[in-house]
Amino acid sequence: MAKSIFEILDDLTTETSVPVIGKNVDHTLPRKLFPTAEQFEDAEKLLAWSNANGFTHALIQAGLQKGLIDCRATFKSCKKDDTWSPEYGQKNVDAMTWTITERPKQGGATKIKKEAELTAGINMANAMHMNNIPVDMILASLTPVYGPEVAKTIVDSLN
Repeated sequence: MAKSIFEILDDLTTETSVPVIGKNVDHTLPRKLFPTAEQFEDAEKLLAWSNANGFTHALIQAGLQKGLIDCRATFKSCKKDDTWSPEYGQKNVDAMTWTITERPKQGGATKIKKEAELTAGINMANAMHMNNIPVDMILASLTPVYGPEVAKTIVDSLN
């Protein structure tokens, strides 16, 4: 199962799909580029960390660039039984909001449900991929359901 951003920020280890070798590769991230999980989940601590390291302007720009990509993906995505139109896409974009990433609940029924949802998403993405649906379309389909971070993780796990 994919690690949450909080787990990655705590231990700075992650895995990345490397298409050239056809598998995921474990690696570490430099602490100087990322806050701790505690700093990440608290707005004041995150802003203080960002300002102290001179990253605030760059991080806001990066976030807005990612937001534009997510907006475009949302615009062109369409639920299976719906008919896409420019108005449909615009309605989806107009409904978008900025969200704060919350620390995931750890355990119990919530954890089991999230794992099942992620497994279903991975299975669906693999089926779409095996039917030659382009990766960007798969990502656009998953993003409204799973959010951009989990959708990207699912797409990165494609065989």
